[in-house]
Amino acid sequence: MMILQTGLAEPMDILHPLLPLWFEIIVLFFVCWILFVVVVLRIVRHWWKFPAPAFFGALFSAPHRKHIQPPSMIIDGLGLKSGMKVVELGCGPGTYTLDVAKAVLPDGVVYAVDIQEGMLNQLRKKMERQGIANITPVLADAKGDIPLEDGIADAAYAVTVIGEISDPVSALKQVCRLLKVGGLYAQSELVIDPDFPLRRTTMRWAQEAGLTFRKGLGGALRYVLVFEKKAA
Repeated sequence: MMILQTGLAEPMDILHPLLPLWFEIIVLFFVCWILFVVVVLRIVRHWWKFPAPAFFGALFSAPHRKHIQPPSMIIDGLGLKSGMKVVELGCGPGTYTLDVAKAVLPDGVVYAVDIQEGMLNQLRKKMERQGIANITPVLADAKGDIPLEDGIADAAYAVTVIGEISDPVSALKQVCRLLKVGGLYAQSELVIDPDFPLRRTTMRWAQEAGLTFRKGLGGALRYVLVFEKKAA
């Protein structure tokens, strides 16, 4: 008797072999450990706000960070172009500063504000290595009086910084003071950051500081919110 070929593969032809049990256990342990660390850090950071230590600079500059939070989200969100003056709040070792500085060449400038001289020194070394001169490091407490004149900036931004400041509204009031009327401020956040604020929290802080919401990019786990300084 002739047997018709159906063309269907046997079950063993379409199933992939299962991962070894030991590998699954290691992956599960690793994921649980990361979740545990993030939860503990969030609890600690809720009660104790402080800037990330300067010796974390190399970690913040890791290449994978720009894949998760690409500089283009800031550059495009703010519509940066040559000649613009930009303020970065909490620049750290310059992970995003240099990309933004290149976006406003040849006549633009970035005022890179950080509370730690150690972070600014790391930024200066990167500037020297890459031959970038249109960055002005500024040592200052973001929630205090940043030593820059009112209305100096066309745009401003902060990347996973505002949540670690003990008084975020005061810091954003400084941003509002430094912006020209019509200037834009972009805030980028990532959920794995221990100081991650929800979108509605960022919206509330910005509105209390006198900024008006303009647009949002990204989703619940990674977002950029853009605000505008309106005329008083």
